[in-house]
Amino acid sequence: MSENSTSSQVAEVAIIGAGPSGLAAATRLAKAGLKPVVFDLNAAPGGQVYRQVESPQADLRVTGIDYRLGQRVVEAFRRARVDYRPDSRVWWVQRVDAGFELGVLHEGRSAVWRARRLILCHGAMERPFPFPGWQLPGVMTAGAAQVLLKQGGLLPEDAPILVGSGPLIYLLGWQYLQAGRPPTCILDLTPRHQWRLPLRQPVKAWHARGYLFKGLKMMLALKRAGVAIERDIDALEAIGDKVLEQIRYRQRGHWKQRPASLLLSHVGVVPETHLTRSLGLTHRWHAEQQSFLPVRDDTLSADENLWVVGDGAAIGGAVNAMREGTLSALEVIASHHGLTKEERHERDGLRRERARDLCARQLLDAMFLPPLNIDAMPEETIICRCEALTRGDLDQAISDGAEGPNQLKAFTRCGMGPCQGRQCSVNATLLLSRRLAQTPDQIGQWQIRPPVQTITLGELATPGVVENRET
Repeated sequence: MSENSTSSQVAEVAIIGAGPSGLAAATRLAKAGLKPVVFDLNAAPGGQVYRQVESPQADLRVTGIDYRLGQRVVEAFRRARVDYRPDSRVWWVQRVDAGFELGVLHEGRSAVWRARRLILCHGAMERPFPFPGWQLPGVMTAGAAQVLLKQGGLLPEDAPILVGSGPLIYLLGWQYLQAGRPPTCILDLTPRHQWRLPLRQPVKAWHARGYLFKGLKMMLALKRAGVAIERDIDALEAIGDKVLEQIRYRQRGHWKQRPASLLLSHVGVVPETHLTRSLGLTHRWHAEQQSFLPVRDDTLSADENLWVVGDGAAIGGAVNAMREGTLSALEVIASHHGLTKEERHERDGLRRERARDLCARQLLDAMFLPPLNIDAMPEETIICRCEALTRGDLDQAISDGAEGPNQLKAFTRCGMGPCQGRQCSVNATLLLSRRLAQTPDQIGQWQIRPPVQTITLGELATPGVVENRET
């Protein structure tokens, strides 16, 4: 390494995120002789899917064989000539001339970076799933529970109840089973008619056969272990004085109750769009994924010298994210010095594989369409957890004249808490859409302003020292 430079530095290519897409993009760029700088919010590469993969806290019998792929991907990344910067929080990004300017927080100090080309691999977040009592201690998301399992090897003291829709509730249930702590039961909110879709869409089912067989295998293992799987559930409540004590759920028109001390909920994931929205990129509502997605062209570019790939652009899973990461790297290589015949062949093959996989994804999106009837939730249901605003509070603001998200924010402070609207944005848009009889695209989203990650005034005022990492 050379001596320390000033607090500003230029990179030819910057990558935000070191999950599957970021790892693949960086490794492929390094193979072509380009040295990207990779900013990672986490302390080690892997993202959420391959979290703690270099020093797993749970063995492969628990995490599953997919973790082996993650180990190989991270190993290749570690061998590549990449400027990897973990524990780096990109709190601001804007376009400057033909490139980009980034504010990066590391070890309590903020530095400014300039990048000529930018690949956003910032990933997804768990979809907020409001229901009465979801704010009680003892209620948490399945994704958060899986982080505890992967990163700390932590298991719940009491057998949990899993509730929701989508593959993760079965994956986590299976992982707990492998670790000797199976869930009490799984309450599946997926409507029965959606389970029949593979029979009605045989071509898509064939492309999705790997995903479907994996899920079926996990369900059978849970059933053989005596884990009850209950379906046809269309309403849910968490009940307790100061902590979760029991749950109520409506199944085929009848209410039932179960004692519970830990409830893990999940209804899918959505792209984390704060960075893409702060750049002013166009977003469109995706009905199947029930979220806003940044608009990209066939090269995965969302703007000049800007690519958005992986689950931060559209939910497609880890393997698709790696394909998109590699494809974005090939586009950067093409814009830098052109592609060889072999590289063009590689790009075309990846595009075909991606098209087949996305065909399968269409079926999965339809099967696990999130059961979100925000307008039908009891009015005491909290929608904005940061500001403790209920559905009734938001309805009153809409009745008072709030005609869009930013007016709703002005009337109620919805979206102004520490999460910066991440936990309420989609649900507020859906409620406005239903109440005002407009499409989500017509309703829109909050305006995003920096910082897009939390940063203190002290950190902002403390200039960082950027190391010039050259070999």
